[in-house]
Amino acid sequence: MEGSRFRAVYVFLVPAILIAAAILGYYTFSSAREYAQLGESAIVQSLLSVAQQRVERIENYVIFADSIVLSLVDPNDSSTIDARWLPPAEARTPSVKAVLMVNLDGDVLQWASTQDRKKRRGFLRVFRQYLVGSMDLGDLESDELRHLHESVEDVSYLISYKAYATEDGQVTYVVAYHDTEYLVNEVFPKMFVSDISAPLYNIVNESNQRVFGPDLTEAGVFTVDHRFPTTLYRWRLQVAPRQAALLQAQGRSRLRGEVALPVMSFAIILLSAIFFIYAAEKERRLNQLKSELMANVSHELKTPLSVVRMFADMLRSDRVPSDQRRLEYLDIICRESERLTSLIDNVLDFSALEGGRGPYRLKRGDLGEAVKRALDAFRYRGEQDGVEVRLLTPGRLPPVLIDQEAIALAIINLLDNAVKYGGQTPVDLELTPRRSTVDVAVRDHGPGIPKHAIRHVFERFYRGTHEVPTRGSGIGLSLVQHIAQAHGGRAWARNAQGGGAVVGFSVPIAGPERAAA
Repeated sequence: MEGSRFRAVYVFLVPAILIAAAILGYYTFSSAREYAQLGESAIVQSLLSVAQQRVERIENYVIFADSIVLSLVDPNDSSTIDARWLPPAEARTPSVKAVLMVNLDGDVLQWASTQDRKKRRGFLRVFRQYLVGSMDLGDLESDELRHLHESVEDVSYLISYKAYATEDGQVTYVVAYHDTEYLVNEVFPKMFVSDISAPLYNIVNESNQRVFGPDLTEAGVFTVDHRFPTTLYRWRLQVAPRQAALLQAQGRSRLRGEVALPVMSFAIILLSAIFFIYAAEKERRLNQLKSELMANVSHELKTPLSVVRMFADMLRSDRVPSDQRRLEYLDIICRESERLTSLIDNVLDFSALEGGRGPYRLKRGDLGEAVKRALDAFRYRGEQDGVEVRLLTPGRLPPVLIDQEAIALAIINLLDNAVKYGGQTPVDLELTPRRSTVDVAVRDHGPGIPKHAIRHVFERFYRGTHEVPTRGSGIGLSLVQHIAQAHGGRAWARNAQGGGAVVGFSVPIAGPERAAA
């Protein structure tokens, strides 16, 4: 019932923890991402302001040149183009390479140019064939200044024109041709002075091809572009911070951190939840096993105590038919007392093991004496269960450094385990000297140990499966392992060839240095 309640708690607790961790990670990532976007937005807004200022300066440069041309040319007198504009043109309007007067039909009434003869003819041909038809002369209001920005034969042309009502009632248009090559080569470098603190600038056309400045494709999200509103409206000014690559790298690194932090937090919370559940389940299982231990120990104590009390009462009441029977009763009482002693020793040694104490006093001695003591204590149990215990020893054994009582207790536990799970088959107790140890092994001839249980036999409270319920506390073999390790040896368990299980331990041979220690 308690286990079901715990499992029900886990079923609701684990998903709740995971959902809470996921929500926390999501909001953490969202907040960090929002702050990063605010930082990027601040940089972009700053660059956009710079771009607007630069575009406005270029626009003002072109419009200022237009105003000079229009102030020098009188629409009522076509001769003013040659007389008043052409002489100071190179000095006052260097970007303007030609000035024309045209009528409403687009016919050129008068024109002049600062270019050589070949370029003048080339521009006049392009103007008549392509540009004048795109100028929308009929829609232009009087005194309204407009600009035409066209690309003809891969050459960019910028035209400024304004309509005037002349004295004879006609409409005359004053047209100024700006050389975009001059703007790119002479004007833009002066307006976009490059230094360490200034951002990077370039100008691209409608096909996204660079007209001026460096390539800014690596700047990524930090590139801001702004189109020229009235003059060079087919071009765009692009601005990017000089440290754009570093900002991009920092942004990627920050993004990885923003992703990694929630993921790591989620993983830590998940692992903590798993560990909590594992620890709680293990503690619950341990408490359950301890409860079972108390129940088993109580049962184990009750049987021999009942036997001792029964025979003691018979002896006290003098209801014994003969002296032979009296001796038999006394022998039973002694053996049951030894059984009680063995069980109590197991519990005491287990308590010492739980508290981390080492109660063993190692002395140089003979392992055979410990084996004899164990066999004498176990003889009644073997006779009662009808199991033959056979001792196999090579004869003389090398001296070992042991605690006689602890080793005897370990051997009794091995024999008790073999009788319980051996199915009333003979039990062999074999002593084998090795190079540096003496092995003590107990073999039964029963069904053996299941493969899945071999690695668990020395665990505390573990009890192997058996067709018939067996008594025991589940701490015997764990004490065997503890005793062996306390003596500097080891414990093992395996299935024997031909059937049965072999469980044993080893103790080191007492050498001069070990004896001195």
